[in-house]
Amino acid sequence: MYFRFTPALRFILPVLILWVTSCEKVIDLNLKGVEAKYVIEGTLSNQPGDCQVLISQTKDFDQDNDFPGISGATVTILSTGDETATTLTETAPGIYKAPALKGTNGETYTLKVIIGENTFTSSSTMPEQVLMDTIYVTEETLFGETWKLANITFPDPAGVANKYRFIQYINSVRTEELFIRDDQLVNGREFETKLYMTPGTDDEDLIHSGDSVKIEMRCIDDNVYHYWFTLEQGATGDGGPVTPANPVTNMEGGALGYFSAYTIQSKSMLVP
Repeated sequence: MYFRFTPALRFILPVLILWVTSCEKVIDLNLKGVEAKYVIEGTLSNQPGDCQVLISQTKDFDQDNDFPGISGATVTILSTGDETATTLTETAPGIYKAPALKGTNGETYTLKVIIGENTFTSSSTMPEQVLMDTIYVTEETLFGETWKLANITFPDPAGVANKYRFIQYINSVRTEELFIRDDQLVNGREFETKLYMTPGTDDEDLIHSGDSVKIEMRCIDDNVYHYWFTLEQGATGDGGPVTPANPVTNMEGGALGYFSAYTIQSKSMLVP
């Protein structure tokens, strides 16, 4: 397992705790080093300016958390519909962009990254877009405290297994919380969801009266949903007593990370 502590890619550090009631014992953990892996995070939306691929590399747990970008890669995105390939330009170390490139609903796109003798590929299908109807804020009593939480409603299309990711901004600052949803229980009906925050969230990261709140809704495909789902389960411990592991990736060739072709829509409000 590899460790790279970023908002897009949070891997889990296993911790061993030994409780002894009669004595104390020092445990010497012999943690072996592992070979570094490339981490590729690619995004393509139905809006121009969102196409970006980030490339870095993992480190052992005992190394620092500075992850320099990998320069000199050849990065292309191919539209399987018209066989058109776009080469991304490196704008900073490890950051590759194609500002004019935007995707089309229902189209499948293939990301190809060449780093030296290594080739990594990933495909993602951009879903049909589903649009938010309304966003609003309600007060909820959680853990003995009253919190303001964002709510989202929209009609979910019938007969399609839709997957969603929501990103929340408070006063233009992005919340690190991960919000993913599916329509398994509400397919074809009114979709209502509340963006709960993790217990212990700092007060400055919560919603308050007078704040500006923006919600970004992304319609994502099934493979990308499972990437975020396994990341969330590992980060929160909701997956039960299983061995910690990296999220399920849709990258081929041995890299970690993901490539997501998604639709995007945003709504904003001022909290009363």
